[in-house]
Amino acid sequence: MITILSTWTLLGFIAVNILFLDRVKCIINWNGNNWAMSCDFRGNDLSNIRTSGELCGEKCAQTQQCTHFTWTQYNGGTCWMKSGTISKSDAFSTNDQTMVCGVINSGQQDTIQWNGNNWAMSCDFRGNDLSNVRTSGELCGEKCAQAQQCTHFTWTQYNGGTCWMKSGTVSKSDAFPINDPTTMCGVVGARDDTEWVRVWEDNFNWNGGVDPNKWDFDVGGNGWGNGEQQYYTNNRLENARCELFPGSTNGRLIVEARRENMANSQFTSARLKSKGKWTYGRLQIRAKLPDGRGLWPALWMLPEKQTYSNTYWPDNGEIDLMEQVGYDPLSIHATVHTQAYNHMRGNQPTNTVTVNDAVSNFKIYTLDWNVDKIEMFVGDDANPFAKSILVWKKEGDWTQWPFDKPFFVLINIAVGGSW
Repeated sequence: MITILSTWTLLGFIAVNILFLDRVKCIINWNGNNWAMSCDFRGNDLSNIRTSGELCGEKCAQTQQCTHFTWTQYNGGTCWMKSGTISKSDAFSTNDQTMVCGVINSGQQDTIQWNGNNWAMSCDFRGNDLSNVRTSGELCGEKCAQAQQCTHFTWTQYNGGTCWMKSGTVSKSDAFPINDPTTMCGVVGARDDTEWVRVWEDNFNWNGGVDPNKWDFDVGGNGWGNGEQQYYTNNRLENARCELFPGSTNGRLIVEARRENMANSQFTSARLKSKGKWTYGRLQIRAKLPDGRGLWPALWMLPEKQTYSNTYWPDNGEIDLMEQVGYDPLSIHATVHTQAYNHMRGNQPTNTVTVNDAVSNFKIYTLDWNVDKIEMFVGDDANPFAKSILVWKKEGDWTQWPFDKPFFVLINIAVGGSW
C-alpha cells in the first residue's frame, strides 16, 4: 500500500495512504463472446487454418475437439485451434495488439458477463433474502453496500423496480443465468482484494525524503495554468517527507504547504508524480485533508504520453479522484476531463459529495478504472465504497474516452488559484 500522510505545519497538509491494484485478469478485456485482443494460450495446438481474425472462433467451434483458439497475423492471418480443459483464466496478455484469443463452450459461468464491479445482467441468486427496497437498478449495488449484512443482490422490475438484498457467504460463481434481460445481480462482499493483485505500493516506512526510485517531483511556479501562488520544490523535506508514526513502524508521507518566499512566490509546496504507470486497475488512497482557506489539495492522474491529437491536455485525459478547496473543506469533488468534456467548455463530468470528517479523519478514496467505466468512491476502513462520487461510462471515440493508455498518479497541494 502507499501510505501518504502529512501534518499541519504553518499553512496546510495532506495525509494519504495509496494502494494500486490490478485484477488478475483485468488486463485481458473479454468480449461477451469469450474472445479478447492482445492475448494468447500456451500450447495444446490441435490444428491451424489460414483465415481472418473474426472467423477464428467460428472455425474453432466447427472443429471437433477444439476448445480454445489464438489468431495471429502469421502467413496473412492464421487461426491456431487448441484442445484441452481450459478457461479464460489460462490466457495471458501479450504486447501484440493484433492477436486474438478465445474460449469455446467454456461452461455456464461464462454465460454471465460480469462487469468490473461484480454485477451483471440476466442473472440471479437463489434465496438468502435479507430485505428489499424500491429503487432503480443502478442504485441496487449501492443500497446493498450501505445495508448491514448485505453481501449480494438481485434487482428486478417488480413493483416498478425492486432491489432484493441478500446475505450469506457467496461469490459470483453462485449466480445463475436467466432469460430476463432486465434483471441484474451482483456481489458486494466480493469487492475486496481476493480478485486483485497488488502491483505497486509505497508505505513510506522511514524518516527522511521521498523514495526517488518511485517518485518524481514537478518543480516550479508561474501559476501552473490556474493562477496558483505556490512554488513546487524538489524532494525538499520541508514540503514532502516520510515520517514514522510515533512509537510505530508504520510510516506516512507528509505533503506540506508553507508560507515562505521562494523564487518570486510567497508559498512553497510539493507536487509528487509516480514513476509507475498503469492502464486499468484500482487505486486506493487513504487521506486526511487540510483545513485552511486558500488550499487546494488533489489526488489525480495524468497520461504518460501524448497519444491523441497535437495537444496533451485535455485531449489525452485527466482523472481527478479527489479535489478539495479550502473555502469548502468538507466537499469532495471527483472529475474527468477529455477533449470533448472539460472545464474550459464547462461540461466536464463531475460530482461532489459531503464528507463530514474529511479533515479530521483518514478516508479512503478509491478509483476503479475498467476498460469501459471509471468509478470513484469515498469511504473508510470498514467500507471503502460507502459513497459513490462519480461514474463515467465509455462512449464515443478518443475525444470522449482517452482512458485506454498508461496514466501516473499525482499528489499535490496548491495554494490559491482560480478555484
